[in-house]
Amino acid sequence: MATHPHLPSLEPGTRALVLGLGRTGVSCARYLERKGLEVRVADTRAEPPGAATLRAEVPHAELATGPFRSALLDGVAQVVISPGLSLREPVAVEAVRRGLPVVGDIELFAREAGAPVAAITGTNGKSTVTALLAELANAAGRTAVAGGNLGEPALDLLERPVPGLYVLELSSFQLETTHSLDAVAATVLNVTPDHLDRYDSLDDYAAAKARI
Repeated sequence: MATHPHLPSLEPGTRALVLGLGRTGVSCARYLERKGLEVRVADTRAEPPGAATLRAEVPHAELATGPFRSALLDGVAQVVISPGLSLREPVAVEAVRRGLPVVGDIELFAREAGAPVAAITGTNGKSTVTALLAELANAAGRTAVAGGNLGEPALDLLERPVPGLYVLELSSFQLETTHSLDAVAATVLNVTPDHLDRYDSLDDYAAAKARI
């Protein structure tokens, strides 16, 4: 399912809806609040694992728990969906129908990153290769930081001093909602059957990986 590729400017005072409150969702909420946006976060769980962190670090965020309702989209300028949630979620489908951009954390990161990005995906081995590439870059004297699907969420890396290189591990779920990433180096290490509860076929899964 395609999402709207154009993200509106992160204009202070506009409202963004973050779907999902795991580690990535909390990271997105922090980032959006730093940008001066009003943040609404929704999670289907009664007490999401990131709820305490959200209340402590993004105290002005509105948190809605329980089944997703289309009313969550009212007054929203954009939707940021966590990678664990499918674009087939009815609330995401409704957002697209309303013409709202539906993106993920890597799309937000890509539009602000101030250093080149090396991007790595694949069914197996991507964490090892991501960590190794960052170590090799640092050993060669080029300051590199690793994150994304591995370790620190990508948006949290933007709070650090700008490095010489970002090395990102990216899942197929993250790539589904990424449109603007222009990596200086990118690789798909391998594709074997996985996540077929989310994709219609192995070809669909491979196509998501190929978006890198």
